[in-house]
Amino acid sequence: MTASELLQQIHDSEATFQRHVNQWIDDFRRATPEARHQLIADPIEQMGPYEGLVAAIVSALCRETSTETPTWVAQIGSPEPFFAFPARSYALRVRLMIESPAPFRVRNVFVPADYLARA
Repeated sequence: MTASELLQQIHDSEATFQRHVNQWIDDFRRATPEARHQLIADPIEQMGPYEGLVAAIVSALCRETSTETPTWVAQIGSPEPFFAFPARSYALRVRLMIESPAPFRVRNVFVPADYLARA
């Protein structure tokens, strides 16, 4: 599944989007370098909260795996703050804003510091 297909799955099942994200992270990490390029080749062209989330994930994973980051990633973010997990309290929002990894923060997406950690 490509990053753009992941985005479509997220939009199709927002209530369970994290399951799709986790699977994509695992698939990307297991992929060969050539396959990774195919997973991220199709550009995401619109701005939005989930678009920013996917762009941030791609950016972080490319950095982690020394994969060249596609140019489309730099242009995508969330127009308003997006918390990938329900952050109803002010304290939790501030915590996520502080600890979010840089690829997420610059796209106005806020997640825990260990968001990409998998068992």
